[in-house]
Amino acid sequence: MTTNRYTIAGSAIFEGVGIHTGENTSVRISPLTDERGIYFGFGGRRYRVTDAEHWEARRSTTITFPEGRTVQTVEHLLSAVVGVGLDDVLIEPLGTEIPIMDGSAMPFASRILELGLVEKDTPKFCFALPAPVCVDMDGSSISAAPSDVTRITYVIDYPGTGIGTEMKDIILSSGAYAEEIAPARTFALQSEVDALRSSGLGLGGNFDNVTIIGDDGPLNRVGYRVDRECAAHKALDMLGDLALLGVIPKARYTCVRGGHRLHLKLMDRLIRMVRQMADGGR
Repeated sequence: MTTNRYTIAGSAIFEGVGIHTGENTSVRISPLTDERGIYFGFGGRRYRVTDAEHWEARRSTTITFPEGRTVQTVEHLLSAVVGVGLDDVLIEPLGTEIPIMDGSAMPFASRILELGLVEKDTPKFCFALPAPVCVDMDGSSISAAPSDVTRITYVIDYPGTGIGTEMKDIILSSGAYAEEIAPARTFALQSEVDALRSSGLGLGGNFDNVTIIGDDGPLNRVGYRVDRECAAHKALDMLGDLALLGVIPKARYTCVRGGHRLHLKLMDRLIRMVRQMADGGR
């Protein structure tokens, strides 16, 4: 059955601090009625998200557009966009980093759902994965296999820490995303905090936007929000990284001990697959 595309019903501005720069920053999201896809806008110029170069930097995902504009930490907002089912949206960063908000995708997802989604009269493009794709790197792996549903299985392993081994397994839908993935917050081991700060990372991090985990679990007053939250946050990051494809293929995704660099390597493999299909397999 063919389904149509969706855009957001109104505009919203998100303000906060950049998790790594520590600077006050903001971003606006707005509807797209004529164009199709996820666009970034800078002073009247617009670029498709697929126009950007991407890489893992500062433990987050950074993108750079043809005119040289660079935006850091895009993964949580992009995760919310694709997680709730938005196809067409304009994102206008008003700084060099997307605000971290509370460390999760929930502030973005909740506001989008509050404004509402508007169905358009253009059909949604669905990319069916023709064959499995797998990437291995330094003892970690990520794969995508053909599937009738989008399913994510994410395994993390932090031996000898308060996290240990966790697995999050979820069949993706906008409801499941909002309940089980979006609330999962950025996390860091207590033992890592000083080293991160001395390296110039996490300058905007605090107990309000990062779950700090000690030997016996989270040190934050609120603790965990969702079951297997650390693995859930990794799944959140993966969706945000794969959103740079423009459309996430329906597939069974399995990731073991992954991170942004591994997510982006899978994305690059998927991009090559799409291009080969467009060229008739050459």
